[in-house]
Amino acid sequence: MKESRFNTEGVRWLGAIISAGVVLLLQLHLEAAHRVEATPPPPLRSVESVAQAAVIPAPEPVADPGESLAELLVESIIMIESGGDPAVVGRHGERGLMQIKSDTWREVTTSLYGRSLSFSRAFDPDINRRVGKAYLSKLHTFLVDHRGDWNADERSLLLACYNAGPGRVIQSGFALDTLPASTRDYIARVSAIHDDLIAERQSGQPSWIELSAASAIHRDT
Repeated sequence: MKESRFNTEGVRWLGAIISAGVVLLLQLHLEAAHRVEATPPPPLRSVESVAQAAVIPAPEPVADPGESLAELLVESIIMIESGGDPAVVGRHGERGLMQIKSDTWREVTTSLYGRSLSFSRAFDPDINRRVGKAYLSKLHTFLVDHRGDWNADERSLLLACYNAGPGRVIQSGFALDTLPASTRDYIARVSAIHDDLIAERQSGQPSWIELSAASAIHRDT
């Protein structure tokens, strides 16, 4: 009887210990869950912020030196052709900044815009500049097609074409010494301005064109 009572009491104590352990584990589990619920979740990021963080900034475009020099050549031509005055009319009816003739205007504007613009638009400096640059590009293509015939440098021949026309340049054998004196003088004057602008650009100093533009903006304000 004593052994049976001992076994009964032992089982009772073992059951109590197990129950207490289960209760303790359950309590610890509930406390841990409560702590997790009490901890605020991290703020959600908006779609925009995620997208912005994922975007890698693109590098700044590098200026094309050839394009820069071409722009300087256009400015040099403008200074000799019109002195920068968009209202100038030449001896042969040339108009605007780049002193474009009516036939050239009709041909180039038709190519650019799909129709011929009124020649009165040649006094618009932006349109005149665009048409003049397109004409220079056409002349350059002409020269490239005749590269094997050159007897002078590319810039001089391009200026000769702009001043005297490609037909006269062909007649001269793509050489300078057989061109009219007025055309040779034109080439020399434009080239001198162009060289000065290139030197100013390379030195990092503002050119007189940039200073003039800044002065005009200051006057307008």
